[in-house]
Amino acid sequence: MLARDFPAFPLPPLPQAGVLCLGLQLEQAPAWLEVLRLQAAPDEWERAARFAHAIDAVRHLAGRALVRRVLQEAFGPEAAVFCRTPHGKPFCPNAAVHFSISHSGMMVWTAFCREAPVGIDVEEERDIPDLPDLTAQLHPQEQAELRRLPQGTRNTAFYRCWTRKEAVLKALGTGLFQPLHSFRVSAGTETENWILSLPEADAAGHLACPSLPEGWTSRGVPSPAGCQCSVAAGAARRDVVAWTR
Repeated sequence: MLARDFPAFPLPPLPQAGVLCLGLQLEQAPAWLEVLRLQAAPDEWERAARFAHAIDAVRHLAGRALVRRVLQEAFGPEAAVFCRTPHGKPFCPNAAVHFSISHSGMMVWTAFCREAPVGIDVEEERDIPDLPDLTAQLHPQEQAELRRLPQGTRNTAFYRCWTRKEAVLKALGTGLFQPLHSFRVSAGTETENWILSLPEADAAGHLACPSLPEGWTSRGVPSPAGCQCSVAAGAARRDVVAWTR
């Protein structure tokens, strides 16, 4: 979408139940920077100014601006301040909703869920020359699944697997502090219910979400060709609505 349309284009309402995924396809990074400067909190703009490339700043600001618009329409002006958990996951103390942000290439995706923690991840597919090294970080059965695939399909399957794992980690709130080999997803072409096992609770019994796959919602999010996007929420059998501009 064009930057000039961002401040006023209509948004779908935040649902009372289920997961809402909102995406933006960005164009003309300089124009976006001018618009997003007015939407950003001072600390967000300061961080954006440190990026070497304009598109990196735009993606950072656009994701937060999109979340801010959704939260303010649902909860009022006080839902403008974001905080971070110890592991870096953003949240809004004045809004009773979980959200997640991801961006890659010219795509920004956000996800919202009132009922449970949610995570979304999008990746622009690129050729990976060191694919065996990256695959070695995964669950042993994920590694075996990828090795069984024809050579020409492994790159896409890896990105599909990676976005699924990142979505789960974001919902858990741990990010990559949680080892990638500690839980398992499918790298196959199914579009839902691809979580196969989850991390065990820590020594104190803490786990932000259900410990069994049956307690989760996991879906693929339709994205432009050459992108993989996945969303996961710690609540079972929830509807997922995806909307993009």
